[in-house]
Amino acid sequence: MSSIRQTWEIARRDFLQRAKSKVFLISTVTIVLLVLSIGPLLATATGDEPPQEIGVVGDLGAGFEAATATAAAGFDLEVRFTQFDSVAAAEAALRRGDVQVVVTADRELIWPDEPSRALTVAITTAVQSVEQDETVAALGLTPEEAAALLSPEALTSRSLEAPDPEAEPRRITAMGASILLYAAILMFGQFVMLGVLEEKSSRVVEVVLSRVQPHQILTGKVLGIGLLGLTQLVVLSVSVVFMLNLINVNGVDLAGIGMGMFAWVVFWFILGYAFFSVIYATMGALVSRQEDAQSVGFIPVLLMLPGYFFSLIASSDPEVLLVRLFSLIPPTSPMVMPIRASVTEVPAWEIAVSILLIIVAIYGMIRFGGRVYRGAVLQIGAKVRIRDAWRAAEL
Repeated sequence: MSSIRQTWEIARRDFLQRAKSKVFLISTVTIVLLVLSIGPLLATATGDEPPQEIGVVGDLGAGFEAATATAAAGFDLEVRFTQFDSVAAAEAALRRGDVQVVVTADRELIWPDEPSRALTVAITTAVQSVEQDETVAALGLTPEEAAALLSPEALTSRSLEAPDPEAEPRRITAMGASILLYAAILMFGQFVMLGVLEEKSSRVVEVVLSRVQPHQILTGKVLGIGLLGLTQLVVLSVSVVFMLNLINVNGVDLAGIGMGMFAWVVFWFILGYAFFSVIYATMGALVSRQEDAQSVGFIPVLLMLPGYFFSLIASSDPEVLLVRLFSLIPPTSPMVMPIRASVTEVPAWEIAVSILLIIVAIYGMIRFGGRVYRGAVLQIGAKVRIRDAWRAAEL
């Protein structure tokens, strides 16, 4: 059997072993169902609001209802009116929830609890408009005189840069992607470490090493579990994009934002996982007990935390100097660069430098980690120091 085929068989074994586990299957299904359940809830929350019921007591003028409807339309609200004979009857309807607000001929607004700013502005504008019309009629002004008095020429307004309606949705999506990327690398990196530890403590690795080389085991394990992580990430990304399709926000293509974001996440997951999984495998080879794994497993986390922290900053302020720096250099670039590139226009040369540096770092880590793994994986018992493992690999 060729070296490539042996490595692939190891990868296939690890992929199927983890993919068939109840923990993986239940967690994947649960996460997908949770994401899909959020879609209808958000779609309902962002959908058209029901008509606002306004109770009216007394005569507010012939044009009050039309003026209120026009003003409310500026807030994307639809209004309906119910006439009451007394304030007491209107307040009873207000307590029952039949109306959202009551307006009286005495210019009083009555609310069940917290006033609505949009309805307050719409009703106030309508009342003032009716009163102005009545005043104009009483003074006997011509339409031109009334227009000059009540509607002076407005100030012109312009912006140096057009507002981007997708800026805030992109920032929120980037924050979610940052959390997802960090969790995915952390979880599947730990799978690699635990897989190495289990094989070492059970001495299965001794049997495997009689047939294949140490670097093949390391490569196969990293590849197999990485494919499993990539599969879960793609499934989750598809479910998120499907969920975003259910949400309708005017002028914002949420599904397009989600697809672009997760394309970056998947690409950088591959690079980030390739780097950190070798570290996790190396840490797993240095210990023989689960208790020791907790201490050495904290080392990759310490390397990932700055990247996670600065990725959150990048989602809101991508041009901060430290954010730009950490998006270029390993080991933080796999978490910072995809978020930064999703919320702003990153120069192509910066992306190219970032990819080149992480590839060089992956190669260096494979060489270093592979040697430590080879020197430590057969040493059963106490925790092995990196220096001793490095030396043992020479023998």
